[in-house]
Amino acid sequence: MIPLRHVLLTVLFTTSLSAEVAKVHPAQAMGILKTQCLGCHNAEKKKGGLSLETRDLALKGGENGAALKAGDAARSALIAALNDPGDAHMPPKKQMPEKQINLLKAWVNSGAAWDDAALKKFGELTPADKLAALPASHTPAAALALSPDGKWLAAGLGNRVLVRDVSTKDSPVVATLEGHKDVVQSLAWNADGTLLAAGGYRSVLVWKSADWKVVHTLAAPLEGRVTGLTFLPDKATMILADGATAAKGVLHRWKLGEAKPSQTVEAHADNILSLVLSRDGKQLATGGADNLAKVWDAATFKEIAKIEGHVGHVVTLGFSTDGKWLATGSADKDLKVWDIASKEMLMLLGDKSTPVNALMWSPDSTSLTFLNDNGNVTSVTELKTHDGVRLAFTSGKQKKLVTLEGVPNAAVMTADGKDLFATMDSGEVIRLDEKAAITKLAVPNSSSVVPNPKALSFTQDILPILSKAGCNLGACHAKASGQAGFKLSIFAFDPKGDYMELVKDSRGRRVFPALPEDSLLLQKAVVRVQHEGGQRFEPDSASAKTIAEWIRQGMPYETPGQPTLTGIDVAPAEKTYRKNEAGTLKVTANYSDGTKRDVTGLTDYISSEKSIASVDEEGHMQTTSESGETVIVARYMGMVAISRVAVPADKLFPPERYANLTVRNEIDKLVYARLQKLGHLPSDTCTDAEFLRRSTLDTIGMLPTVEEARAFLANKDPKKFEQWIDALLQRPEWADHWAIKWGDLIRPNPSRVGVKPVYLLDQWIRQSFRDNKPWDQFVRELLTAQGNTHKDGPVAIWRDKREPVDAATFVGQIFLGVRLECAKCHHHPTEKWDLTDYYQMAAFFTQMKRKGQGISAPISGEPEQWWFAPGAASIEHPVTKAALKPRPPADKEIAIADTQDPRAVLADWMTNPKNPYFAHAIVNRVWSSYMGRGIVDPVDDFRASNPPTNGPLLDWLAQDFVKHGYDLKHLMRTIMLSQIYRLSSLPNETNIADLKNYSRSYRRRLPAESLLDAVCEVTEVRENFSGMPADALAKQTWNHKLESQFMDAFGRPNASSECPCERDAKPSVVQALHLMNSTKLQEMLINSKGRATRLAKTSLTPAQITEELYLACYSRLPTPEEAAIADKALDVGVANRQAAIEDVMWSLLNSAEFVFNH
Repeated sequence: MIPLRHVLLTVLFTTSLSAEVAKVHPAQAMGILKTQCLGCHNAEKKKGGLSLETRDLALKGGENGAALKAGDAARSALIAALNDPGDAHMPPKKQMPEKQINLLKAWVNSGAAWDDAALKKFGELTPADKLAALPASHTPAAALALSPDGKWLAAGLGNRVLVRDVSTKDSPVVATLEGHKDVVQSLAWNADGTLLAAGGYRSVLVWKSADWKVVHTLAAPLEGRVTGLTFLPDKATMILADGATAAKGVLHRWKLGEAKPSQTVEAHADNILSLVLSRDGKQLATGGADNLAKVWDAATFKEIAKIEGHVGHVVTLGFSTDGKWLATGSADKDLKVWDIASKEMLMLLGDKSTPVNALMWSPDSTSLTFLNDNGNVTSVTELKTHDGVRLAFTSGKQKKLVTLEGVPNAAVMTADGKDLFATMDSGEVIRLDEKAAITKLAVPNSSSVVPNPKALSFTQDILPILSKAGCNLGACHAKASGQAGFKLSIFAFDPKGDYMELVKDSRGRRVFPALPEDSLLLQKAVVRVQHEGGQRFEPDSASAKTIAEWIRQGMPYETPGQPTLTGIDVAPAEKTYRKNEAGTLKVTANYSDGTKRDVTGLTDYISSEKSIASVDEEGHMQTTSESGETVIVARYMGMVAISRVAVPADKLFPPERYANLTVRNEIDKLVYARLQKLGHLPSDTCTDAEFLRRSTLDTIGMLPTVEEARAFLANKDPKKFEQWIDALLQRPEWADHWAIKWGDLIRPNPSRVGVKPVYLLDQWIRQSFRDNKPWDQFVRELLTAQGNTHKDGPVAIWRDKREPVDAATFVGQIFLGVRLECAKCHHHPTEKWDLTDYYQMAAFFTQMKRKGQGISAPISGEPEQWWFAPGAASIEHPVTKAALKPRPPADKEIAIADTQDPRAVLADWMTNPKNPYFAHAIVNRVWSSYMGRGIVDPVDDFRASNPPTNGPLLDWLAQDFVKHGYDLKHLMRTIMLSQIYRLSSLPNETNIADLKNYSRSYRRRLPAESLLDAVCEVTEVRENFSGMPADALAKQTWNHKLESQFMDAFGRPNASSECPCERDAKPSVVQALHLMNSTKLQEMLINSKGRATRLAKTSLTPAQITEELYLACYSRLPTPEEAAIADKALDVGVANRQAAIEDVMWSLLNSAEFVFNH
């Protein structure tokens, strides 16, 4: 059962209130319920089983009982949801201010009196005479009608109607009809062409074609825009489509000459967007913003058919000649044909590119023509009816005739089907003849647009408001299918698409330039009409006023010469705060012309460590009583900046405490500088035994032998540490240990690409490490590989990452530490990367060609050949369709000759010593392996909002790595020689909470292969792997499919997983139980050739046996207490000697000290 607090939407109250409210007027509480609750908790949606439409329903409650307990706020679930201190509070986006919570408490305590009228009232209808003039720039041609004789074409132009004589060549304008204030929404001629009707806001004007004088005006009781109208065959009766936006769609039957309609029916739950009469005049079809199409008896308004099947607004309709079929075009980009009698879909048409704005049947109904939002005019012939099997887009032969410039709003076809007329959102009227030749009909000069020095733009002024309000989040209108028929791109990655959706979609119903405050966009946001998302901002807020002014100006997409956003700055960029200190952030947007804008209130903020500091939506920050560091991420219109927050300990130490610390190389200096700022002191130096075991496991994935441990502990030479490090780096196990790590990241699934290619790649990786191949050379050879997958190991990468987009993701994440994949579909939520960045990176991999057997090849499958094919590298942008050339992340395009392999150019860029990512990414990975945490963590997530914990340290390591020829062994040696590497894992009182600044060694669980090899070393029993030599180490296994329950339990990647496979180093109960109960471990302990058997047969004393076991497991001698316990356990006589040794070994192997490197 879902707790009520998780489903009950509660709200913000828009009036400033005192903290103590003695008595609350019911209307105030109704305002809260109405503006934020009813969108979800109404009779239709009833989320959580709860409706708040009446007092009785609220007291009855939902799935989890009553929402209100009248007279007792403390026991009311609604108040509890408001006060929830965690993430489950309501409203979910932010916690309601205390004053507003107090108002609701007082209302409940006073008895929770109800006011039905206040709850149901959503605002007054605006009289038509209150409308202002349309913006001069806003003259869309939204409606079109051709007279029955085909002579006169009436087309809307803003709030006017232009009538043209299209029977002549030049199609001159013969009349300009005025009278509406809002955009003309609909036009219709009567049967003999003597009358022309035009629908606008709350009125219909009817002109007589003989002299173009108004003969009828239809007004009250119309409520909104008249979005459809038609004359019945009697020439004097009209049917009108009217209704309150987002509330209802109404049909009126109105006889001309009468004051009111003779019949009214509520036809749809939202606006009617299309209305059409069958050719015989007996049937009427309507399409609505409720995603439904309906067919009515035109004489009685009796519903004949309700057609369900679209997931977007139904914006255009058409009856077949015989009236048996109905074609519907929708904002969901589908065109469908239905059988009216059965309500079954007969055909599925359309190109799924953009919404279908208009459709027309041919005179004989053997073909259809439709117009898309993107200007495409498409003809469908050879229509095929649905036969019970879904024929997606195969129900006819489709041919694009032409692409018009702009957005078509309406279209009509001449009676002979030869010519087509279309009106455009720009105000133009287009004529398309039977040869698809385009003629633009002249538009009379209108009033010139006067430049506005305070002009607003959609991209610069409106999108930031919508983003801040959360409209384009994945939980709202940026869902894959949108929300309530309105879809925005997530994080505004497609501003042009968002603009079209907001201003043009569904007949422009979301904006009302003649009365901006009544625009659906604003009415929803301030909850003048019901809105499931609740109130996004208050009616008198700056955001509401800005949107209204923008609509008043004509909804410009951009202003002339508008500069582009180049980045943002947040101040302070870095600051040290005291505990429980408040601060305020300021965010400044920078533009290409050098101008700046304060966007603090329109920026989204998030703290990476809320336990250190929190931040509210206005940029007000508050530190807590904890010391540490956090990053406040500021995000504005795809740009990201950070403010680093440091809260040091209450007591800082004098500089001399740090000056006297041991310094072995530059690493120590850079880490100490960071610790000094935070008030941390480093832990003590680890013991020699800890260093020996730690360095050996980190470097070669093995335990020191007993002999090596004895020798090292006995050695008093201060150079022994350096000597041991140098010896480790020369061990053959080094290559196998690091090959396993990189195999996780780049080795494909053998079931996908074949066993042999994976084996060859693994061998290439191991040989590269045996040769200590410079890192830049390793990556270059991999990136530019070509050849045969059965001969050339690195080619297996391309067999796996065979698509350019997959290759871009792989290379960016593994070798640059950048997660570009989030930008594959939208702008990266916490980084600067967008679709263009992602696809321009992918363009580097477009010139690879292949032949041979594809993926999922068996062991004996044929090989694949890969090679570079000369040509111009480019890739199509998925939204703009532009051809994108290769460009590295955060850099300029690189000129690439057609004969040059783009991958080699990318490799040149990556391995350039000044590259900001390449060296940093690899040194960060190696540092993480040795230190337990990356300086950037996760190690493959370099981004502005995830900065390094010690930037100077990362920079120095990268520079030193490049300076020494990308030598991995030099890098590892440098790390191990530092004092920081030799710190103890035991914390002191100053660094016990430090998990990211390397004031101590961080314990880490051994990788699966290292742990299994360690168990084998201690027990002196080797694991047998199928197809491997008898003495093979676990780290020498090249295929994750080689069976090993032990390694699977301890985090070996799943054999079917696709690389990269980052391992989870956290311990689990499964692992502990596996060690404790493993039959395999028991077999190794009792093995006749194992250590326990060998020791049992010797004459060693219990103390000597104990010493060997501790050296074997921990590389140290036992403490006196440990020795006493073990000696006692082993002093059992000859008969039980081996069993006792096995028990002690089992105990040591199951200890945290064995399983962890520390």
